[in-house]
Amino acid sequence: MNCELIKRLVLIFLVLLVAQGALAADRTGIALFPFVLQGGAGEDMEPRIRSLLGTELGKTGTIDIVPDEKVAQALSGKKIDEKQAFSVGGEIGADIVIMGTVTALGGRLSANLEALGVAEKIIYGDITAAGNTTDEGMTSLAAELARVILVRIFPSQVIAKVEIQGNSRIEENVILNVMSVARGKPFSQKDLSADIKAVYGIGYFNDVTATVTESPEGLVIRLSVQEMPLVSEVNVAGNDDVKKEDITAVITVEAHEVLNLDKVADSVENIKNLYKNKGFYNAEVTYRIEEKENKATVTFDIKEKKKIHIKTITFEGNEAYTAKELRDMMDTSEWGIFSFITDSGILNEDKLKQDMNKLAAFYLNNGYINIEIGDPVITHDEKWLYVTITVKEGKQFRVGHVSITGDTISVPREKLFENLNITKKDHFDREAIMKDIDYLTEAFNNEGYAYAAVSPLTTPREEEQQVDITYNIEKGELVYINRITITGNTVTRDKVVRRELDVVEGDLYNRGDMRSSYANINRLRYFEEINFQTERGLEADLMDINVNVREQPTGMFSVGAGYSAVDQFIVMTRVSQRNLFGRGQTLGVSAYLGSSTTNFELSFIEPWLFDMPLWSKYEIWHMRREYDAYDLQTMGFETTFGYPLWKEEDLMGYIGYRFSIDEVTEIADNASTYVKEQEGETTSSGVTLTLSRDTTDDIFFPSKGSKNSFSVEHTGTIFQGDTSFTKYQATSTWFFPLPLETVFSVRGRAGYLHGNEGKDVPIYERFYLGGINSLRGLREIGPVDPETDDVIGGETMLNFNVEFIFPLIKDAGLKGVIFYDAGNAWESGYHIDDMRETAGAGIRWYSPVGPLRVEWGYVLDRKEDEPPSRWEFTVGMFM
Repeated sequence: MNCELIKRLVLIFLVLLVAQGALAADRTGIALFPFVLQGGAGEDMEPRIRSLLGTELGKTGTIDIVPDEKVAQALSGKKIDEKQAFSVGGEIGADIVIMGTVTALGGRLSANLEALGVAEKIIYGDITAAGNTTDEGMTSLAAELARVILVRIFPSQVIAKVEIQGNSRIEENVILNVMSVARGKPFSQKDLSADIKAVYGIGYFNDVTATVTESPEGLVIRLSVQEMPLVSEVNVAGNDDVKKEDITAVITVEAHEVLNLDKVADSVENIKNLYKNKGFYNAEVTYRIEEKENKATVTFDIKEKKKIHIKTITFEGNEAYTAKELRDMMDTSEWGIFSFITDSGILNEDKLKQDMNKLAAFYLNNGYINIEIGDPVITHDEKWLYVTITVKEGKQFRVGHVSITGDTISVPREKLFENLNITKKDHFDREAIMKDIDYLTEAFNNEGYAYAAVSPLTTPREEEQQVDITYNIEKGELVYINRITITGNTVTRDKVVRRELDVVEGDLYNRGDMRSSYANINRLRYFEEINFQTERGLEADLMDINVNVREQPTGMFSVGAGYSAVDQFIVMTRVSQRNLFGRGQTLGVSAYLGSSTTNFELSFIEPWLFDMPLWSKYEIWHMRREYDAYDLQTMGFETTFGYPLWKEEDLMGYIGYRFSIDEVTEIADNASTYVKEQEGETTSSGVTLTLSRDTTDDIFFPSKGSKNSFSVEHTGTIFQGDTSFTKYQATSTWFFPLPLETVFSVRGRAGYLHGNEGKDVPIYERFYLGGINSLRGLREIGPVDPETDDVIGGETMLNFNVEFIFPLIKDAGLKGVIFYDAGNAWESGYHIDDMRETAGAGIRWYSPVGPLRVEWGYVLDRKEDEPPSRWEFTVGMFM
């Protein structure tokens, strides 16, 4: 690169010689006589303008300004007029004399000058310009005066044409855009020199030269360029441990573009930084350029050398916390025996900077308000890196007086004070203050003060080592929602999105309602991206809201095969659309074919019946299933309606009616008497009442919140039919977010049923546990007939599921799960000491064809003749 610099300097020197040779005409002497001041111009303004004008005129390189001292001495005691100016100009050897007036009025500045040709006795008048009295205004005025003088007096020194020669691939405008010389402007050697540097600095030229020639119209500037060759190929050589694609990703030189040495140099630095971040701190990177027939091959040569790790991370000045405690907070770490697996000990300077911010934040959150973390000092030898970090802790400050000042809202100030985080801290904590600012801001936002500002004032008291904290609040004006616009929805109708909003045009702004609106829309699962953007309306008290969404596919068609512990080999097909015609309706058709089960189902969901928040679902089905002791065939329909009973608490109420025709056939000879008594066809007609509360943040992969429901199903009596029973069920599921995007969940279910009108509960309505939604690894768990050992189900049931869910491939929506299940069904009562237990693991995937679950359950209390484990597979909603 030093050779390139020398080359550029030589070129510039030669260009200057050429330009000077072209303009070898006699130089012109110009005398600037003192200007007459008018208006409110200050005395210091006149010499300032005169000096600036002299500087502008001198830029041409062909004009000499007569020194002010020589002019002043010649004018001493003389009255300045045109006759006297010609005489004095001749005495001091000036070719041109410039004189006139400068007027300043109300901050505006104007100049009216004339130029006198001494030898020819010519007067050039009306040389005028205007500006203002600022430094910038005076400079602009002087530049305009110089331009007019040069055009009027020295037309041969005005640029008539600028020509570019030698460019074939680089457009002329690219060159002209970096040049200051232009047609109609006075010539300036200084400007031409700067332009040559600027054109060379573009990086696309090997050589840049300029010639200046005279013509009847003025000067002609010819800029000749020699383009760099075209890059035909970019190669990387010498890399072994770093993939070529990683290196080429940081190279800015590209084939089929003009060679640019600046890009080559940048690429070298990028490759070095890449290697540094991968532990090759001693890597050497050079480049070769091979030219042939105006084409160039660029090769980056790499000497990787050995990867070196961080041997030690040393702290200096730390007293409150040990070096180990501070190192444990950092992502950057020292080399360890498992570095070949974990990449610990690799130095990434960007990550190291983030670590410094972490350490500073830690100290600030623990009362060290004057903490200073110095820039890490990095040294290395052939084998190791050494990192030294200097810490100036200062004193630890406790929380002093805390107060809230400024504007008020309906929430009492005492209540706001109680909910502050900082009051619960012993020592000053910046993070707690940030949380308090957000809390107070939201409290004011929720009452319509959208632009409320909370300013924390911290006042350290050095002697007491305490910090007083004052939250001053300026609530501003009440803000109303003016207009809500939905954009980005190409399929989904506006009203489908709008009805999920808890904010309405005309309402006071409420931040909590904005957040719940986002959650409602996100829960639909119609959109892969949702953005709420707010902007001020036409008036200060109005706000516009734009809800921008990006839709994702909501239709599903799947055909698949799998394995079930109950049905062995299974074939499934499903067609569904969760946003039918963009109306938010769901239509689903599914078929399930297994060795012992056949099921066909059609369902339709209308979440807003009659444009009211009246949820409704309609189902019809036909199913045949083979059990060990009998076959069951059932067909029927069900319709359910739901309505929000308490929207603020997400409490929904449902009422559903179900009618089915069930037929028990193919009863085994050794089946229990209970089963044989139910042979034949029966009808069931009943109503189910359900209370449900769902506060989860996602329909498929919740990370927080809970789902709770209680239902009562009553069949028979006034609803007729052959069966008569009442079934009670309760379910409660809770989700708890953990670090690293993991989730812990626990679910509990309980059930109880009894027959009515002296009728037995149908065997297919009794409680059975086992399978992917209850006891994974087991099947048909419940009371058995003591004579035949047939499982006949229970009238009571308990089931618990504990899960730990973690991401496997985040971008693909693939998650892993580890679980523990417990439960059983009984003839009566609940027996905690008689619970079956399983544990296992599985994979869950929200695939393009819908939610998929593959899970393996291992029986912890295996009984005789039971398999030790089972695989479970299903398509559908997760638990």
